[in-house]
Order: sequence, then C-alpha cells, then structure tokens
Amino acid sequence: MKHIAISLVLFSMAASTSLIAVGQSNDEEAIKNAIKNGWEVSTAKNANGVKAVWKQDPNVVNTFIGRFNYTRANGWDSIAAITDRSFNANPKPSRTGYSLRNYNIRSNGNMAFAEYVAVVTPVDSDPNSFPYVPDSIHFNTYQVLEKVNDQWKTVALVNTNPESYETNTDHAIETDINEIGYRFLTTKRYNEAIEVFKTNVKLYPNMWNTYDSLGEAYMAAGNKKLAIENYEKSMKLNPKSESGKAALAKLKQP
Repeated sequence: MKHIAISLVLFSMAASTSLIAVGQSNDEEAIKNAIKNGWEVSTAKNANGVKAVWKQDPNVVNTFIGRFNYTRANGWDSIAAITDRSFNANPKPSRTGYSLRNYNIRSNGNMAFAEYVAVVTPVDSDPNSFPYVPDSIHFNTYQVLEKVNDQWKTVALVNTNPESYETNTDHAIETDINEIGYRFLTTKRYNEAIEVFKTNVKLYPNMWNTYDSLGEAYMAAGNKKLAIENYEKSMKLNPKSESGKAALAKLKQP
C-alpha cells in the first residue's frame, strides 16, 4: 500500500504541472545521466558529488523506506548533514553494484518525473539474478528533477523497498501523504497541495483528516464552495473536530 500511495502522490504532482511522456530525446538521456550520476556519487561516498546532483533548496526532500528503517530529510541542509554524517562514519566507497531498469520518464519544460527500479547487489554478485541472491536489494524509486542552468537537479527522491510495505499502517501512510501536501500549502502552492490532498481522500475516504486537509487547501485557494463541502464531510466522520467547526463557521459567515 505504501508503494501505491507514494506513486499516486508523485504522479499527482506530475499531473499538476502537466508533465508529458518523453521519447528517446536529448532531455531523456540527460535525465537518465543525472539519475545515474546520483547513484554513482552516493556509492562512491562523494559528498561534493551528492551536493552537485541536488538542488540547493529548503523544499527538497529525500525519503528512504527500507526493510528495517524509515528516514526522511526535508531541505538541503538536512540532506547534507545526514550525508556527511553517514560518509564520515564509513568513508570507504560502498562495495556494491547497482542496476537501474524500467524507466518511466515524464517531463515538461524544466520539470521532470522519473520512476524506475534499482537493484543493488554486492560487487561479486550478478545484478540480474535478483531476487535469487539474498544480499540483493530491490527498490522502487521515484524522483522529481528540475533543470537549473541547463543541469538536471534532484528536488525529490523516494527509495522504497517493497518488502517493507506490509509493516506500515494505513494511518502512517495517510500522515506521510498529508505532510507532503502541507509542504506545498505552507509555500502557497495551492494547486499542488490540493492534488496531494485529493489523492489522500481517494486512498483513505473514511479518514476525517483527509477531508479536513483538503478543505483547508480549498479555503486557502479561495474556493469557498469546495472548502465547505470537504469540511462538512470531515465533520460527518468526526463531529468533535474543533478545527472543523471553526473553519465552517468562518466559511459560512455572510
């Protein structure tokens, strides 16, 4: 379920910026090269290289969902700190190989979305043998890139291990998606926030908070009708919500 949720959220982000599929073009090759370069510098424990492939921005996000852990870094400063701490603790290059497959790339102008499969293996193993080699790790990877000064830079990266999904509860997933929506909402990117919250409503139609957040986004965007509609749906599921009561009272003022 985590895989479905993340995929839908990122595709919603792509749709909100009218991304289109690209063929074998210079842009597609440049995007693939940027993705491969990101894996190369990470494997080599090259901190300066990691800095070069990311956009230096407080709104970038890096999420890792592994078999035994979950980490998320919000903003370049946080990503840089985690990278430095990890590389300093174990500075030797990783003795792993990787294979990137099944690309699905969509782009428009200076924005691009990429979905692909990454298989990471020990250097002495065959990347094509997964899942039969126990030490191989399979990731479904989702990446948003932005072209900055003619260079494709990563602005969002989610690496997910399918074996971890069953350990995550619906509430945790709903909360994660909501946080993505609020990152857009707090920076006044209302259309993107609405798309993310709408995805959460589709995934979790019985959770009052999904409608509450969507109502808040519509209210911020100035759409009173849809704001009231979603707050009322939220209140039906949770009549005790004080924030919902206050929002509806404000929206229904003459």
